[in-house]
Amino acid sequence: MATSVRAVSSLPMTGGPRVGAPLRRANVAGYLGLATMGLAIAVMLAIALLGPSAAVPDLGGGAPPWSFRVAPSGLLVTQLAWAAVIAGGLGVGAGLYALRRGWLPARGILLAGTLVAVVALTLVPPAGSTDVLNYAVYGRIAALGHDPYVMTPAWLHGIADPVGELAPLAWRHAPSVYGPLATWAQMAASRLGGDSMAGTVFVLKLITGLAFLLSALILDRLAGPDRERRVRVHLLWSLNPLMLWQVVLGGHVDGLGVVFLVAALLALRRGGVAAGLAAGALLGAAAAVKAPFILAGAGLAWAARRSAATLPAMLMGVFAALVGAYATQGPEAFDNLAGKIGSHSLADPWRVITDAFGLGVEWSTLEGQLALGAAFLIGLLLCWRLPPAPPGVLAARPALAWCLCWLLTSPVQHPWYDALLFSLLALMPAGRLDGLLIARGIVTSLIYLPGASGFQPTAMTQWISEIYRPWVAPLAADLIIVCVIVLSFAGALARPVRR
Repeated sequence: MATSVRAVSSLPMTGGPRVGAPLRRANVAGYLGLATMGLAIAVMLAIALLGPSAAVPDLGGGAPPWSFRVAPSGLLVTQLAWAAVIAGGLGVGAGLYALRRGWLPARGILLAGTLVAVVALTLVPPAGSTDVLNYAVYGRIAALGHDPYVMTPAWLHGIADPVGELAPLAWRHAPSVYGPLATWAQMAASRLGGDSMAGTVFVLKLITGLAFLLSALILDRLAGPDRERRVRVHLLWSLNPLMLWQVVLGGHVDGLGVVFLVAALLALRRGGVAAGLAAGALLGAAAAVKAPFILAGAGLAWAARRSAATLPAMLMGVFAALVGAYATQGPEAFDNLAGKIGSHSLADPWRVITDAFGLGVEWSTLEGQLALGAAFLIGLLLCWRLPPAPPGVLAARPALAWCLCWLLTSPVQHPWYDALLFSLLALMPAGRLDGLLIARGIVTSLIYLPGASGFQPTAMTQWISEIYRPWVAPLAADLIIVCVIVLSFAGALARPVRR
């Protein structure tokens, strides 16, 4: 009998211990990821509450958004901002890792956390960028009856307008490059906010905060009844600190484009003429906020290609929306947009090459052509190798392919552009692209921190300017491009992950 007991006890266990231990580890990793994301959001909120600093622009006071005026050092807010971005990205990664291994938190917790985070970050000043101040200035110009595609913020600053006096220096001589729908939102915010920069910025943040919440609800609906897909949506979008920082806290208008895009995906699910027209009009509205959103139209067109009614109706909807929007503006709206072709940003992935070889303005045209060619080839590769999208969101796969190829190679890109990517990635099945895009989001976000102007440089900001921006970040971006290409050729983007 003793021998038989020993023999039985030596057999591998097939019940709870083998299954339960991995699940327990997944639960620990998942809730640790949520805690890390929560900590990152809390740090972001603290940065904004400290008031004007190297990361938070001065809004002049007198109205919400609310903050103290602690005057923290540039080094402190830069360190806090970097910590928030890195911790936030790592937290999302930990959550996705745990999700693939069986962790399924309650959906109510995620929705409640999203609501609390969005409300809190909406009520405080913007951080990490001064773009929302530019929106307020363009809106003020339009509200005064002038054309923001012609009139520059320098005019508003020159007449000592209370909003124009706080116009960021970097864009003071640049007319608007945003779409007509973005301009209308900016003008509405200006009329509601009056002659106060703080009041106008607060209304703009309310608009983007509401758009973010609505996008989260639509993505949750698109994910369907599957709990794992819904949790994935909230990790990559609703509670993603990288997106909360850029869209909600930063107030970037990209959040408004996302809500129209995901609404277009939802409308397309029904099929038929009415659904096609609605989806096309919504896609056109997204592109009338920012032009790059039109790239996602390739996905919608591909999903509707088999319907003789849906595809033509969708194309008509896009055409009607864009023509109707731009018909309200002068030709300068197109000219300003076209003027961005050949320009560069701090996150230019080609920067290492141009700096290393001392290439100047004459390189811009060739660089743009090479970037366009590389984007086209990578787009074809991704259309071939990306994993299939779940039923009901078939458009997400080609839409992600063409949006990603452009953002990987474009000389002009910013971390808030990734709102276009994460909203589509959230609808796709898990894969190695998750980690690559989170890493890209971290690398690109760090380039622009601390984000405000007029602060005293520190040793850390000097290192960011002289080492990180021109060398570390572009090399990391190039490495991510190489990884995407290699994994695509190897068919490894869609490799299933064992539980």
